[in-house]
Amino acid sequence: MSDTLLRASVYVGKGGVGKTTSTAHLGVSAVQDHDLDVLLIDLAGTQNDLAASFGLLDEVADPDAPISAIFGDDWDFIQENIPNVVERMIFKTDEGVDLIPSDVGLSGADNNLASVNLEDRYKILDEFLTEEIAPRYDLVLMDLPGNENNIVLNGLFASERTIVPLKPGEFERNQLSNLENDLEEFELDTNGEVSPVVSMVLPTMVDSVSNQSSEFVEYLSEEYPDRTSTPIKDTQNIGNLQGEGKTLFAAADDELYGTGKEARTAYREATTKLLERLRQ
Repeated sequence: MSDTLLRASVYVGKGGVGKTTSTAHLGVSAVQDHDLDVLLIDLAGTQNDLAASFGLLDEVADPDAPISAIFGDDWDFIQENIPNVVERMIFKTDEGVDLIPSDVGLSGADNNLASVNLEDRYKILDEFLTEEIAPRYDLVLMDLPGNENNIVLNGLFASERTIVPLKPGEFERNQLSNLENDLEEFELDTNGEVSPVVSMVLPTMVDSVSNQSSEFVEYLSEEYPDRTSTPIKDTQNIGNLQGEGKTLFAAADDELYGTGKEARTAYREATTKLLERLRQ
């Protein structure tokens, strides 16, 4: 990319593996531990789970400047005629990161992209980040849907670097291998304009006393030694705090179980590893 904005997508073709949780925690750690200006973009659907992670569901329920607008034919007109339209897309959180929430127009935007010239179809989000986000932020993390569509391909094109959260399981091993093959095919489809790669594999929901978890982490460490990050322990704290609109970083030590403290430390280590890889 021509700008200095660090970019990564959080993606794997499966739900329930911790994509949104990882996006939120990596983003907050980048702010709190690395003093970066961070924007999170939720492209994962209409439920706004990322906004819920920060207690913003009510505020983002009806955004007057939705992210889906950038994929429409009227985007140039909107930019020219609506003052501060990008600023109006962005919501502040209490944990330092900024957020562009998902909106109901994304499903329609995905359908509309199918009619866009193939040469331009996957470049729209990249152009938005370069023109509008790079001057404002140091790092952008995009939470992508769990199914491959035109929105996902825009995210992969715009970031080139993918974070893959995976919970222990044989199916998840196969998903990672399939994703790498898909990224190679996508590079061919774009005639080498982008070279998307898996930058980090993040084992999530890991139970230290489970043989399946131990074998899974060992497999990832052997197969992807430079890219596998510290496993994220399975902890009730994450779900409980999400219900309160908080991440682990918003909790005091005495509010966390031992597993919660370990998971928070692991997210810090994962963030440091991610930033090192993105800067290479």
